[in-house]
Amino acid sequence: MFKAVFVPTVMAVALFAGAASAADLAPHAVEPVAPAYTPYNWSGPYIGVHAGYGWGREDDNQSRLFSENGPVSTNTAADKFNMNGFVGGAHAGYNYQIDQFVIGGEADIDYTDLKGNHRYSYSGGSVTGRLQMKSEWQGSLRLRAGYAFDNLLVYATGGVAFANGKLSDRGVNGASSDSNTHTGWTVGLGAEYAFTQNWIGRAEVRYSDFQKKGYDTPNGRVKAGWNQTTATLGISYKF
Repeated sequence: MFKAVFVPTVMAVALFAGAASAADLAPHAVEPVAPAYTPYNWSGPYIGVHAGYGWGREDDNQSRLFSENGPVSTNTAADKFNMNGFVGGAHAGYNYQIDQFVIGGEADIDYTDLKGNHRYSYSGGSVTGRLQMKSEWQGSLRLRAGYAFDNLLVYATGGVAFANGKLSDRGVNGASSDSNTHTGWTVGLGAEYAFTQNWIGRAEVRYSDFQKKGYDTPNGRVKAGWNQTTATLGISYKF
C-alpha cells in the first residue's frame, strides 16, 4: 500500500519540477522601448508659395506744379490717396538652427494688383483729371531671425524691397502712363508651423516703403512713391 501511494506522488512531484524548469528556460517577453523624441530641426533649404492682401498709401508732389498759380485745396489735390489689392507669389530660402534660435535668408517675387486713384482740380478748376498709381510686381531680399518652439517658429524679417510702379494721368491736358522700378525697405513678423518633416505652413505681415521716383505727366514731372502693409498665408516644402 505504501508503494502504491509513494510512486504516484513521486511522479507528480517530478512532473511539476520539470514544468517549472521549462518555464524558467522559456524566453521572457521584452517590453518595447519607445524611441527617444527628437525635436524638429529647422535647418535646410525650402521653397514655397504665398498669397494675401495689401493696403497702403500713395504720396506724390503733383500740387507743387500748380502752387504758383494760387492756393491748392487739399480736397482736390491728388498728393495722397489709398492703394490696395491682391499680392501673391513664390519664396525660397535657407534656415540654420542653433539650439532654439533660427537664422536665415529669404527671397520672394510677387504678382501684385495694388492700385488707387484720386481726382484733382487745380488753377481754379481749369485743370482737372485723375491720377492713378499701380504696382504690378514686387520682390525682396531679406534676413530672418526667430525662435523655435519645437515645430513652431516665430520670426522677424527685414531687408531690401523692389517694386514696379505705374503712374497714369488722365485729364484736360491729355493722358499719359509712365513706369518705374522702385527700391525701398521692408520689415515684418511671421510664424511657421511644421505639419510634417517637409511641409510647413506660414502666416506673415510686412510693412514696405517704396521711395519716390520721377514720372512724366501732361502737367509736368511728378515724384511719387508709396508705402504698404501686406498680410499673407503660405506653404513651404523643406528639403
